[in-house]
Amino acid sequence: MKVLVIGAGAIGACAALRLAEAGAQVTVMSRDEPLDTLSAHSFGWANAIDEKNSAYFELSIEALAAQERLAADVAGPRQWLFRQGNLHWGRDSASAAAQRAIADGYRELGYPVEELTPEEVIRDLEPGLALENVTGPVYFYPRDMHVLGDVLLPAVLDRARAAGADVRIGEQVESLDAVRADAVLCCAGRGNATLLPGLPLLPPGAPERLTRGLLVRTTPVSAPPNRIIHAPGLSIRPHTGNRLVLHCHDLDHTLTESSDVAALAEMALARLPEVLPGAADAEVEKAFVSVRPMPRDGMSIVGAVPGRNGVYVIATHSGLTLAPLLGEIAAREVLGDPHPLAEPFQLTRFA
Repeated sequence: MKVLVIGAGAIGACAALRLAEAGAQVTVMSRDEPLDTLSAHSFGWANAIDEKNSAYFELSIEALAAQERLAADVAGPRQWLFRQGNLHWGRDSASAAAQRAIADGYRELGYPVEELTPEEVIRDLEPGLALENVTGPVYFYPRDMHVLGDVLLPAVLDRARAAGADVRIGEQVESLDAVRADAVLCCAGRGNATLLPGLPLLPPGAPERLTRGLLVRTTPVSAPPNRIIHAPGLSIRPHTGNRLVLHCHDLDHTLTESSDVAALAEMALARLPEVLPGAADAEVEKAFVSVRPMPRDGMSIVGAVPGRNGVYVIATHSGLTLAPLLGEIAAREVLGDPHPLAEPFQLTRFA
């Protein structure tokens, strides 16, 4: 079976690998270099997702297992999956209550959450954090992971090539009408909307959901944290070479096409010493603004395209988090074996 995979981000790469391993004749075509894709610049937080939607929670739980499977199958010289958990805390009574409600929700779903004192965190997990102004406990989510997309992508694509996939970078598919393949898998992020007019993705800046995001990569610091940190007003993820990746949810809300990205990046950086005093000399190395491929209802799109025989699409704002599982699902379904986790995420729900 000849399958064309459009897009060489994390989802396209994982799907190409699993399809090739299953015996399909796979061609990957991507306009962009893999390290220029959104996947390579993702915050990379792999976690259970509690959106009060049981199907999405189950998908995210299985995605954590799929991360482990991919890491085991594609062992390389550089590690991209880190099983270090994630820390959250509040700074006042309101934010502490919000964190408790979130933690209680995960506990009700059977997802482990530990409550630690600031002293325990400093002693056992992150000695470099400044936790003097914490209100309430620090919540530790031990099953959470972080993923380095810029390390994962070349490793998975190399493995896909070794399995027989033909990976063509710099070749853009302008229209599906000219494609000659038994099946087409569209994994082009926001580019899917060009290939499939009418695909229910929110436009940039839509008020319903946050579509734009800013990530800031710092210069190397002397003592980076070991895990993802969600401090009030600032999220931190360790990166390669002792660098950090920073994200500020509130700054995302200010982003427009004309935003001063450099100024916003400096605003994010200015919050770092309050959380990680040892990183006070860090500088902005790179700032990256993305426009997420956000489905209209906030849930992933996974499945066949109605009325387009042999065309399959995946569109999601949680690409790197879900990619190993979505690649497995897509490979099964494109080859004719429906996957039970995919059914709630089909395009037909928008009909």
